[in-house]
Amino acid sequence: MTLCVRSPLRIDFVGMTDYRPACAEMGGEIVNAPINKYIYATLRPRQDGEFHFHAPDQNGLDFSVPTRRELSKDGPLGLVQHIVKKYASPSGLDLTTYSELPGGAGLGSSSAVATCVIAAVNALTGYCMTDFEIADAAIEAEAEALDVQYGWQDQYSPVTGSGVKYLRWWPGGSHRGIEINILPLTAEQMADLEKSLVICYTQQSRPAGNILAKVADGFRDRDESVLAGLAGMNECARDIRIALLNNKPHRLGDILNRVWELHKSLHPDVSNDLLENMHKVATDNGALGGRVCGAGGGGTMMFYCEPGTEYTVKRRLEEAGGRIFDFSFAASGLQVWRTPNG
Repeated sequence: MTLCVRSPLRIDFVGMTDYRPACAEMGGEIVNAPINKYIYATLRPRQDGEFHFHAPDQNGLDFSVPTRRELSKDGPLGLVQHIVKKYASPSGLDLTTYSELPGGAGLGSSSAVATCVIAAVNALTGYCMTDFEIADAAIEAEAEALDVQYGWQDQYSPVTGSGVKYLRWWPGGSHRGIEINILPLTAEQMADLEKSLVICYTQQSRPAGNILAKVADGFRDRDESVLAGLAGMNECARDIRIALLNNKPHRLGDILNRVWELHKSLHPDVSNDLLENMHKVATDNGALGGRVCGAGGGGTMMFYCEPGTEYTVKRRLEEAGGRIFDFSFAASGLQVWRTPNG
């Protein structure tokens, strides 16, 4: 049997507030939504003890590791190798992973890969992890393999299903767990959001690791702009939740602009001339507001548009060098299934 897994990527209306040490002190609040663009993993067991890896979206990367003991987080696909070494059977496997969207798009692909691989190995070995345990295992694996303390939204979002979500880490630590609220929007509200949102890849991969590390340093150093920026973004997450629950999506434009200004206050590398030009092009042609997804510095921008202007916004952004991602909200979250070998 072959195991197949897919994990949706996400757009985040508010992100960056999931630095875990900051969450323990001041809480963290996020609004995001899985979209119908996916990370895929295909896994087949082997009996010869070898581990074969294939990543066709990374210039056809293809390599093998002779034994489980030789798997290393310092090698190619280091996070994937670390997960396989930690959870897989020593009998070996073939693993193929790829993303439908470019790496560095700021849509949570690294964490989606981690959840995909853990879910696949979980199904193969019969560990019987719950969805939340898979998310926690992905957070732990990224901390171990990549030495990061940033992030929980991208691990929890795919395993908790579809819909626009308000996610919260309560101050004082994670003893209450991650709170996931799927906003009870009607089909019409979801369709209206899909129509009004424009998702544009800037064609510039963003240096997420550097930005996240610098924001973490700013928090540890008690940088006032970082502390105020994270607190303000938490407030924006609450405002977006209330706006959507009260069926006032037109408020999203102003709030997204607030998020963007707060995001930029975290570190100068968050924005650049390209992103500022993309924002101006969009807002000059009907977008009411917008921001960059993920850490910033490049990647993907999202804009909320005045009704009837979204087509023009898309075309003008393309003329400015952007790539439009047509999308809908994902119908489901992380999925695992078995398919017979042909």
